[in-house]
Order: sequence, then C-alpha cells, then structure tokens
Amino acid sequence: MRDCFYCFLLFSAMLTGLTSCKNKLEKSARIFIHFPEAAGDTVIIGSTNMISLEGTELAKVRLDSAGKGVLEVEVNEPVFTYINNGKNMAASLLIAPGDDCEILAAEPGAGFPLHFAGDGAAVNQALNECQQLRSAFDKWNGTYSFQLEGNVFLQARDSLQKSYDQLIGKLKVSNDVTAEKLDLLKRHAAMHIIFYQYNFALGKDSSEIPQSVWHVVNQFPVDTIALKAGIFDYGMIASFYYNNKINNAIYEENNGLDEDTLQANFPLLVEEKIKAAHYPKIIENFLRVKSAHIQIGWSGLTPELRKLTKKLEQEISSAGAKSVIREDVARWEKLGPGKPAPDFSGMTPDSKRLALSDLRGKVVYVDVWATWCGPCVGAFPDSRKLQAKFKGNNRIAFLYVSIDRDTLAWQKMVVSGKVPAGHHMLNGPDEAGSVWNLYHLRGVPHYLLIDDLGRMVATHAPHPSASHTAEELQSLLAAAVARSENQPRMRRIKGMPATAKNSAW
Repeated sequence: MRDCFYCFLLFSAMLTGLTSCKNKLEKSARIFIHFPEAAGDTVIIGSTNMISLEGTELAKVRLDSAGKGVLEVEVNEPVFTYINNGKNMAASLLIAPGDDCEILAAEPGAGFPLHFAGDGAAVNQALNECQQLRSAFDKWNGTYSFQLEGNVFLQARDSLQKSYDQLIGKLKVSNDVTAEKLDLLKRHAAMHIIFYQYNFALGKDSSEIPQSVWHVVNQFPVDTIALKAGIFDYGMIASFYYNNKINNAIYEENNGLDEDTLQANFPLLVEEKIKAAHYPKIIENFLRVKSAHIQIGWSGLTPELRKLTKKLEQEISSAGAKSVIREDVARWEKLGPGKPAPDFSGMTPDSKRLALSDLRGKVVYVDVWATWCGPCVGAFPDSRKLQAKFKGNNRIAFLYVSIDRDTLAWQKMVVSGKVPAGHHMLNGPDEAGSVWNLYHLRGVPHYLLIDDLGRMVATHAPHPSASHTAEELQSLLAAAVARSENQPRMRRIKGMPATAKNSAW
C-alpha cells in the first residue's frame, strides 16, 4: 500500500511538472534564427511602449559562428515586435503565446533579405512586405506624400490601400494563418492608412484637406485591440491627436483666460476633455497618460503636472504606463531647481571650445536656437532688449547654443550680426552629451536659467520678451552678490508655464 502511495505521489509530481512546462510554453514564443551574415552579432527582440513610443527590449541572444541562436519571449497575447542586430538584420514580427517561429536568410534575389518559417510564417512575410510598401509610398511620383495637393494625395492614399488589400487578401485562414493574426494584420495596415492621412493633414488649413481626410483626422480611432497588440502607428496617431486636437483646442476654447491662469489649469483641462469623450476605460487611461507624458516633455515637471502624476499613479493600473510616468518624474527631478546643471560644450565661431562650466560664477541665461528656426530668430530683438538692461554687468552671461548641423550656416549668421552679442557655441543634437539630450528638449527656441553656482533654476525659463524675465535675472544677481558678500538673502523665482501651444508641425 505504501509503495502504491509513493507511486501516486511520483505520478502527481510528474503530471504537475508536465503541466507547468506546458503552461510555460503556452506563455512563451520562441524565435529560431539562422542568418550566417550576422554570425557573432547580438540580436534583440523588442516591442513598442505605446506611451513613449520607445522600444522596450524583451530578450536578446548572441548568434554563434554559424549565425544561429534562439530568442524566447514571454507573451500573454499576440503582440507586434521587431528584431534587429543594428546592422543588416531587421524585421517586424507578430508573435503569439506558444509560437515557434523561424527566421532564415532568404534566397538570392529575393525582395526581402529574410525568410520566415514555422508558426505565423505567412503573416510575418506579409507584415514585412507591408512595411516595404509603406516606405515606397512615403513618396508619390517623387514628392513626399505630405507635400502633395489634396486630390493627388487621395490617389496615393487609395493606391496604398489597394496595395495593402491585395497583399493581405492573398492570405487565407489556415493552420498557419489564424483568424486572430489575420485580423491583427488588417488592423496594422488600417492604422497606417489613418496615420498616413494624419501626417498629410498636419499643419494644413482645413481648406487644403480633402473632406474624406478631414473626417478621419478629426476623430480618434477607438481600437482597444490595436492598443493591446502594440501597433506603433496607433501610438503615433494618439500623439498627433493630443497635440493638434486636444492641446490646441483647449487654447482656442479658453482664449479669454490670461496666460498664467490657463497654464496653471492646463493639465486639469486636458483631463476634463479626455474624460468628456467617454472613451472605453483602457483608451481613456491611455490618452490620459500619453497627454501627461507629452506635457511633461514640453514643460518639465511643473507643480500642476507633479500633482497629476500622483493622481495617475493612484488611478492607472497599467504597469507599462506607470513606468513611463515614473521615468518622466525621475528624469526631470534630476534637473529640478537647485540640482547641478549638466555640463555641455561646443565649438565657438572662431573654432575654440566653450563649456557651460567655463561660465561658473555668472548667472547664465541660455538661448537654444537654430538658423532654420523662424521663431528663434524672431525672438532675437527681444533678447537684445533684455541684454541692454544688464549692460556692463559681468556677473551675468547670455549663452546662445545653436543645434545646427550646418556649421557654415551657423557661422555666417553669427558673424552677420543677426544674432545678439554674447557667448556662442555650436552643439549638435546627435551626441549623448548635447544640450538637446541632457535637458530633454522637444523643440526650439528653448531657454534655460542657471545660477552663479552652476545650479538649475529653470529648465523652461521665460521667453526674453516675458515681463518677469528681467526681474528673475535681477533676483538671481542679487542672490549672487549677497553670497559673495557672505550675506545670504531670500529670493523667489516665478514658475513657468505648464505647457506650450503647438504651432503647426
């Protein structure tokens, strides 16, 4: 009897082990790679964070000397992913729990360098052919799609739609092509068609936009499946919709409010507008977090936005959404008032090196600009007036940082006298240590304010034309003088706007 009992326990343990293994496999997708040209390379598989639109690494593998390796990813439902080695191997993948996919080198002369086999092979082949179509339709008869006349754009859009329909129409539901994956592929194409129209309409007057396109871009497509599956274009559409339909609508609806009152209430007004649309909860929360992320990107962590982030932390359940907001808060807290200002350097017009730290001991008003930026150049007369108020004061420095990639264009403009006098440097946006990346800039002109001790005062300093800009600079100078005389004095720095009205992109 005892032996039978032990046998029963052993059988139960084996059954439990088999069940656990089965559950593990059902919650995972495996991608087998055989691509000799990438031998020794590290290949990653990632997905898109729909809030930040940044890639999230899911797994990685270093291929052996034959270009072979296996990626295993835990997935609870079908999701769009991508793989790449940073060189010659890149593809989009739609994977689902339990999938065993293969990625192989394509035959010589094939239109796409990779070949797919295993689970979902036909869908993944079609997905990457759709991506190729997408690139081909960025231009129509040699002209970028967003630069086309309305009636010509409609021809391009309809032709792209027809091409997608023909490509996807060849797929039939089978053991390899599940109904669920086929539906997701159709949604993927549909979201790109919508994005294609959003991109065309951006910055145009309503009279320039065909009626059928105007109808599409004036409403947000509610698609919970597209959101859950991580369709990149859906995240892009949400960003465009916030910037051009929610943000700007609030400005238009509240044009009677003074600027300070509007900025103080802006995050609340965004929340009210999103909730008034009565979207499904998952879409509502997605747009709430997306809008907060964009506002923080434009305005930094203002008191109003800090309050909103705490509210979202309590009310949003999505771990992915929470992680974005937490990263936003952590990123901007490093640049909070009193924190050390990250140092950066660049080339002066006479080809010398200048660093922010070289100006330590002075209050520094930083103007980040570019030669091609109309508003930047348009603000220079106000900058001259602001400088004139501090003429002869060597405790203050006006630093003009150009993000131009065209060195000659920058040098010519500075030498021409169109740019105000002061300290000048060229600091391109591509390097990790650039002002653009260190201070998380989203556009120019942008202004920073740093005290004489090299500490942050404001990441979103006031425009040179603002009535209180000179007052704030004077307050900082007074504090600097007091410190030098060993007589501490209190000062107050006025808060900055919570957001910025978006002009046409």
